[in-house]
Amino acid sequence: MGGAGWARGEARVADDSDFETLKQLLASEDGWNLEYERDGVKVWAENAAHGALRTVKVVAEFEDVEPDALYDVLHDPEYRSVWDTHMLGAEDAGHINVNNDVGYYAMSCPAPLKNRDFVLQRSWLDTGDEKMILNHSVYHKDYPPRKGFVRAVSFLTGFVVRVRQGKGSWLGYVSRSDPRGALPAWLVNRVTAQLAPRLVHQLQAAARRYPGWKALTDSPYYKPWRHPEQVPSKRISLEDCIDPDAPPPPQEPKPNTSKFKLEVPQPKEIESHSIEDLGDISSEFSVEVEEETLDHAQDPTKKKGKFYRLVKSMKNRRKSVQVAKSADNLNDGKPPEEKQEKKKPFKFHRRFSLSRGRED
Repeated sequence: MGGAGWARGEARVADDSDFETLKQLLASEDGWNLEYERDGVKVWAENAAHGALRTVKVVAEFEDVEPDALYDVLHDPEYRSVWDTHMLGAEDAGHINVNNDVGYYAMSCPAPLKNRDFVLQRSWLDTGDEKMILNHSVYHKDYPPRKGFVRAVSFLTGFVVRVRQGKGSWLGYVSRSDPRGALPAWLVNRVTAQLAPRLVHQLQAAARRYPGWKALTDSPYYKPWRHPEQVPSKRISLEDCIDPDAPPPPQEPKPNTSKFKLEVPQPKEIESHSIEDLGDISSEFSVEVEEETLDHAQDPTKKKGKFYRLVKSMKNRRKSVQVAKSADNLNDGKPPEEKQEKKKPFKFHRRFSLSRGRED
């Protein structure tokens, strides 16, 4: 749980599957413990191993807040400095496209803790029926770690805003972050679960005041998250978001496409054997040959290799065995069987048995 399709620190344009992951996390029931329920706000914590960071999700319903106002509050950087009491500063690094940007955010922490900061990629999608925002930590060359801050990590933070049945708005919130530093995981999990409902109530109060505040500003209709033509021209390259010190991603093993190499087994040495012992050695020497060799008798200039000499010696041995058997038959008074062998060029290109001198 707790991660969309991004690899850790990866910067890329969000796609539909990333937003679908966020909705699945909010809809899932297995693997969550309900830890808070009050005033229409429910907080669940992920079942996780002892000592591991947990994902937290919140579902809330607001009767007095419109979905559009809630969505604008989550986006508007100028209004955030009004309602977010923990924000120390925020900077816009630039847009990847009209629905993805990268920015810097610094927040205060209670003493004796050090303040934290983030470099975040934010992605959003408005389908009409629901509005979604995702963010996660990335690297950017213009925002290295700063003195006096601990660089925290957001693995996934997401919001889903929908129309509430009847009147008002429905809010879903998922977060899994690591504040880094020396804080133990159990303390981070406990504080996160306690701060989540407080953040939701802050959003509700800010959304009620937003329409009046926005109307009094110098640009009441400036909402680039709704109007792509208002998106600033400042663009960033994804190459600026590649951390040179990050370990390379693991590579998938490549399939072995090399052809199988033919290995000719070496014949076993025969020191001393009787005629009967030399009957059949085809089981000891049998190979696959795919090329046709020329008859060296026809081409005496062709160099005779070791393999040729080996085959020739095996054929001579077979002839010696036949001659010896013929002599035994004459001694026993049995005439030898007349068999005319037709000489033909020595060629081999399929599986054969050297002991019998014939192709299989």
